[in-house]
Amino acid sequence: MSKMLPCMILAGGLGTRLRPVLGEGLPKAMASVDGQPFLAWMLRWLEHQRVTDVVLSLGYGCGEITGWLARQSLGLSVTVIEEDKPLGTGGAIMHALRTCGAPRMIVLNGDTITDLDLSGFTDFFNAAGADLAIAATNVPDASRYGALEFDAGTKRLIAFEEKRPVEAPGFINAGIYAVDAARLLRFDLPERFSFEDDFLRRQVSTLDIRVFPAITEFIDIGIPSDYARAQQLVPLMCEQSAHDS
Repeated sequence: MSKMLPCMILAGGLGTRLRPVLGEGLPKAMASVDGQPFLAWMLRWLEHQRVTDVVLSLGYGCGEITGWLARQSLGLSVTVIEEDKPLGTGGAIMHALRTCGAPRMIVLNGDTITDLDLSGFTDFFNAAGADLAIAATNVPDASRYGALEFDAGTKRLIAFEEKRPVEAPGFINAGIYAVDAARLLRFDLPERFSFEDDFLRRQVSTLDIRVFPAITEFIDIGIPSDYARAQQLVPLMCEQSAHDS
């Protein structure tokens, strides 16, 4: 078993789609799930998986989140990196990689919890010797996301399929990555960009990207209907992660 990589949580988004539920001002990471901030559940999930070091990339609502962190007694080390302005997912990742200096990291969206085994994901990434790995989940209808096409044996990514009008099952990007910082930072990239659309899709032939198709359950609180589902599902998933550990 490999040593667990440090984890970067991207939690700088505005949470615009949740505004009708959260109201103005509350950052999405602080959205209440069963009486606790979503970030609390996420950190607990990481702790259950024996993660010891977390880098929290913050933007909107940074003061409220850091104030909450200061009042907590956590079982892992949290380093906060603040964006002075919105950088998009790609800009936030590159800014954090330059700032924290970790050579290899796992990157997670700050509004999603899954049943991914981070230790297994780390072992897969290390064994592949890849530039980057994407954790994926199989969904009944991948048409509105665009499916990942990858080699069944090596799991090397071949292409990001475009969104299609016809419903069809497939593996989709779950927004969790293992990255080699040195290999990503060699690219000359704009300050602000989308990691998924502006970078990954354009670098499939340039980078060695592997797909880890192991997620069977995930919840993203980004829209009101899923936020409502999260009230019961997130505590259950965290309970399961504690049991599995």
